[in-house]
Amino acid sequence: MLLNQIVLRNFRNYIDCEVSFSKPVNLIIGGNAQGKTSLLEAIYFLCTAESHRAMRDAELIRHNEAGFYLKGILTNSSDDVVSLEASKRARGQFRLKKNGVLHTKRSEWIGQFNAVFFAPESLILVKGAPAERRRFLDLLIAQIDRDYLQHLQKYQSVLKQRNELLKQIRAIFVDAAQLDAWDQLLLIHGTAIIIKRLEVFHQLKDYAIKNYQKLTGDRESLALTYRSASMRDDASMDNVTDNNSETTSTNINSSLAESGVELVKVPSESEINKQFGATLSASRAADLQRGTTLVGPHRDDFLIELEHQSHRLLSEEEPHILENNDEEVTDELIQLSVPKVESVYSEYRFSREDLGVCREVARAYGSQGQQRTIALALKLAELELIRATTGRNPIVLLDDATSELDYKRIGYLLNILQNLSAQTFITATHAEPLVHHLHEPNVLNVKNAQISHATPKGVDL
Repeated sequence: MLLNQIVLRNFRNYIDCEVSFSKPVNLIIGGNAQGKTSLLEAIYFLCTAESHRAMRDAELIRHNEAGFYLKGILTNSSDDVVSLEASKRARGQFRLKKNGVLHTKRSEWIGQFNAVFFAPESLILVKGAPAERRRFLDLLIAQIDRDYLQHLQKYQSVLKQRNELLKQIRAIFVDAAQLDAWDQLLLIHGTAIIIKRLEVFHQLKDYAIKNYQKLTGDRESLALTYRSASMRDDASMDNVTDNNSETTSTNINSSLAESGVELVKVPSESEINKQFGATLSASRAADLQRGTTLVGPHRDDFLIELEHQSHRLLSEEEPHILENNDEEVTDELIQLSVPKVESVYSEYRFSREDLGVCREVARAYGSQGQQRTIALALKLAELELIRATTGRNPIVLLDDATSELDYKRIGYLLNILQNLSAQTFITATHAEPLVHHLHEPNVLNVKNAQISHATPKGVDL
C-alpha cells in the first residue's frame, strides 16, 4: 500500500494543506513546532483511526475551528486506487469513509491499512508500565487478526462486569457464586488472547532480536521474555528443549537463536485453559478482598533485557550454589509481577545454558540510546511481522527517530528500512546526515504548517 496524496484541513496546526508523495522514501525537514509530527499523525490516523498521542479526537481539531477533515489517496499492489476520509466535528460524530462508503465502527477499520509509527513516545515501550507493552502487542495483533480484536473486546467487557460484581460482593454481601458464570467467560476469551499473544510474541521476539543486533552492528544482544499472570507453571515461555530431543508440538514457528534452531515448547489450548482456571480459582479470595481481578492476560507483560558476556569469574563453589537454587528461584519469578521480577533479577542474572552470559533489565540499566534502539528494533519487528502475515508492506512513520543515535546506528537503521522496501516517512530538523544514507529520497520542507518540495539547493545540508 502506497500513500500518493494527503489533504489536511484544520488538523492540529494545519489550516488547509495538500501534498503528494512521488517516491517510496520521504524525508520531511523542518524546525520544531512547524508541523512535521502532525503530518505523520494524520497519515497514521487515516490508516488506523487512532492517534499515537491524543487521548480524544477533539484534541486533533485546530484551535477555535468547528472540526477537522483528512483525505488520503492510496494505491495497492494491483494499482487499485483507494480513497480514505476521516472527519470529526467539535460537537459531532467521528466519521470514516472508504471510497465514499461510511464505516460506522472503528473496529472495522483496523487491519485494512497497516502502519507502523515510531516517535519519541515509543520509548514508553521500554521505560513504561506493563500496560504500554500489552497495548503494543494488542494493537499489533488486532491489525493481523480480526478474531483477536473481538476476543479482546469481549474479555474487557467481561472483566469490567466481574470487577463490578466483586465490589458488590464486598460491599453488600452478594452471593459470590455469581462469579462462576463470569469466570467461564473470562476463561474462554482469556485463553484465546493468551494463545495468540504467545504465538505472535515468539515471532516478534525473533525479529526484534535480529534487528537489534543489526542496529548495533552485532555488538549488543537483546533478550525478550513473556511473563504471564494467568499460568502458575512455566508461564515465562522461555524454556527450550535440547536440539537433540524429539520434536515438540507447537502452534508457532520454531524459534531461531544465535546458536542455531531451538524448539520452543508451547502449552496447548487445553493446558492454558486449565492453568488459567486454576490460577483464577486460587486468586478468588484475594480478588474478593481487593475488589478487582488480580490474574489474567490483562496483567501480562514481557521483560526486556540487554544480554552480554559477564566479566565476573565464578569460583568453583558458585555454580553448584546457583544450580541448587535455580529451580526455586525460577518458580518464584514466574509467580511475581514484572516489577518484582526486575527487582529479583537486580543488576544481572546468569542463564542456565551459559553462566558467562548476564542480563540487565533495559528499563533500569539501558542508556537512552540503547532504549531508543530497543524501541526501534521492536517497531521494525512489528513491520516485518505484519508483512510476513498479511503479504503487504505497512506504511512506516519515523518521527525524530535518529536523534540520540550515533552515525553508525543511523546508517544501520536506514539500510534496514530501504531493504524492506516499505513506503517510509522520516522527520528530522536537518537533512544531514540522513540524505547520505538514503537513495534518492523525496525531500519535503515544512514551515508554519505549509509543505513544499525541496529542490537540491533547498535541502538543508
